Amino acid sequence: MITIGYMFIAFLAAACLVYVANAYLKQPNSILLLILCPTSLLWFDSFVIAMGQFVGEGNLLLGATYIRYSAHWLMLPLLFIASGMILRGANFKFASNKYIMGLFYFLTVFFIIEDFRHIFIVDFYPACYGDTLRYVTKVPIGQACTPGMEGMGIGVSPAAAILLTLILLVSGIAIWIKYKWPWLAVGCLIMFFAAQPTAIGPILSNAGEPIFTFVVSLAAIKFGNKTEEQIASNS
Repeated sequence: MITIGYMFIAFLAAACLVYVANAYLKQPNSILLLILCPTSLLWFDSFVIAMGQFVGEGNLLLGATYIRYSAHWLMLPLLFIASGMILRGANFKFASNKYIMGLFYFLTVFFIIEDFRHIFIVDFYPACYGDTLRYVTKVPIGQACTPGMEGMGIGVSPAAAILLTLILLVSGIAIWIKYKWPWLAVGCLIMFFAAQPTAIGPILSNAGEPIFTFVVSLAAIKFGNKTEEQIASNS
């Protein structure tokens, strides 16, 4: 049953990719291009988890795991820059300051380096959750495939994802107040609560990601063209 859930999430993530790509082709802007990067393999994350029980442990599933973790660590931080550009497009004056935008660029580079370095130092271990099988850096309690595996490995801090969600949530609230446009705030709030540990397990976090991606894309469409105009006027 959980496998079906992950397949549905993979479908939603693929639909998000098509939506963002189509929006970019119709009216290109830099924010949508940044969003396209992590969205390009967002579907793959849930798809690999859904297919794990059919593939089984081994090099094929392990290789797919390296791809999904690498994509997450390399491309998710690009949304920090997108966050700053959304604020700039929404006409928040502080976001036009080069030092503020420099901070968003710094966060992007910092988290790419900080997170991606783990691909060279961590080991992956099989974890069983419901009817799914996946590789993780640290086996969660209650998800060991074999006795004695619980807690094995090294957990990687989700600081980048948490900070990004909080920045976009605060940005969404500010946009809601200024423009009466609530969707970014609502989507980020859903993502924030979905990422919290629950008895249901990690599937909620995956389910929140397409929603999060969709609302950030909506913000990029709404404010992205204004950002391009501002950049052009400043050049």
